[in-house]
Amino acid sequence: MGASSLRVGVLFSGGKDSTYTIWVLQHQGWEIPVLVTVQPKRPESFIFHYPGIESTSLQSKALGIDQVFIREETSGLNELQNTLSLVKRDYGIEGVATGAVASDYQKTRFDHICDSTGLRSFNPLWHKKPETIVDDLIRARFDAIISGVAARGLDRSWLGRHLDANAWKELKRLSRQYGIHLTGEGGEYESFVVDAPNFKRAIRIEKIREVWDGQSGYVIIEEALLIDKILN
Repeated sequence: MGASSLRVGVLFSGGKDSTYTIWVLQHQGWEIPVLVTVQPKRPESFIFHYPGIESTSLQSKALGIDQVFIREETSGLNELQNTLSLVKRDYGIEGVATGAVASDYQKTRFDHICDSTGLRSFNPLWHKKPETIVDDLIRARFDAIISGVAARGLDRSWLGRHLDANAWKELKRLSRQYGIHLTGEGGEYESFVVDAPNFKRAIRIEKIREVWDGQSGYVIIEEALLIDKILN
């Protein structure tokens, strides 16, 4: 099978990077039959995205792609490895793609899991310039909210804020001032996509709750639903 028609799963967090990865691969003509999502036990997970993870099922429906959802019981990596073996069998995937941009810690662990399960590992955003990723997201009209913050310069007012052009402009300034990775690859912030060019329907958040400890925090999406997109 040629590279132009690869069949892969995507490790999906619901954030902008994994959602953008799907968009990039679809434009390459790759087939994505399944999303694999891990829900960590604790918000401070170093590997897996926590905020908004419970609402990724809506994104799966909006994308029209099946989702396999894993709840972390031990390390999360053990559950992921076992699940990928089953997904490989059930969906006939040849590889797994991630939205990793710069985190060697995450990438090396995912690469090892893929190798152990006989799957190829793909990271289409790896070492891509953060500014280029941001420009692509704006140009393609991705709509995401900030679902968590944990860095100097990012206060509670950012929680739930849409990543529009003004927000990106401010993040670029904060990135220069405080050394924040522009795409949040160091865990400085997390995001949740509510609309994207490959969404068949958009997500409307009806009720949200903030968890804030004085320096960092995240949102819990308590009510959300799919709505028809307004075409313009």
